[in-house]
Amino acid sequence: MQDKEPDEFRESASIYQIWLQFRKNRIALLSFYLFFLLILTALFAPFIAPYSDSMEFIGQELMPPSWVEKGQIAFFFGTDDLARDLLSRVIIGTRYTLGSSLIVVILAAIIGGALGIWAGMSGGIKARFLGHIFDAFLSIPILLIAIIISTFMEPSLTNAIISTLLAVLPYFTHAIYRAIQQELKKDYVMMLKLDGITDSELLRSTILPNITVTYIQEISRAFVVTILDISALSFISLGAQRPMPEWGAMIKDSLELIYLAPWTVLLPGFAIIITILLSIVFTNGLCKAINQYYQ
Repeated sequence: MQDKEPDEFRESASIYQIWLQFRKNRIALLSFYLFFLLILTALFAPFIAPYSDSMEFIGQELMPPSWVEKGQIAFFFGTDDLARDLLSRVIIGTRYTLGSSLIVVILAAIIGGALGIWAGMSGGIKARFLGHIFDAFLSIPILLIAIIISTFMEPSLTNAIISTLLAVLPYFTHAIYRAIQQELKKDYVMMLKLDGITDSELLRSTILPNITVTYIQEISRAFVVTILDISALSFISLGAQRPMPEWGAMIKDSLELIYLAPWTVLLPGFAIIITILLSIVFTNGLCKAINQYYQ
């Protein structure tokens, strides 16, 4: 068995110590487990859902949730106007809403992170020029950019993912660029440069570890924006189309039933809110654990 290098041992020890700090925050730990459970739900949704998302139970239209009078345990969240089981549609919708958001965030973290690091480590006129370009994007809301891009494409969930990714990338890149630029202005970086450290070594050993919290916070912010934007695009008919059980599309399809059958609108909305809250609590707890470890 090949021995590990000393740096590998240090990195493993650091991750373990951060995990021990994170475990002390019970709420954050619970949110991590619940968020991980949501990811598993998205992966195995067809096997978890009691029924198909398109199965119609004739004669069971607008059945209320099981905890309400006249509700049935067979339809735990009730049914919609087409007698489809809402629990099954919400579970399978996890694959479309949460899954799509994770795809966007992963791509934004990789592509935007790489672009932000490259721009941040660039110096002189190039850095100032890139900074002005990034600043220009901050004056335009992400959702507006996504809507503009979506109008040039056929309405679909795939195109909503592409438009949201293109809208999020400049903001993510700008945040990483600014974080690196601020690190480069600090005194200890100046001292390391005077000692002859290379840019690649400076980036690997000093700058990247120091912007880890910022990186995680930007990923969390991008996830929140993405899940809201994908749902919003579906709600205004620029994203997922019926009968796909994407949460935003479910709200749109049942909006006229808000007074007659409010559960058809509220339950997908609660799914969006709970997913966002879990991600925020989890990432905030992780950032606190990292800060406490390095104090």
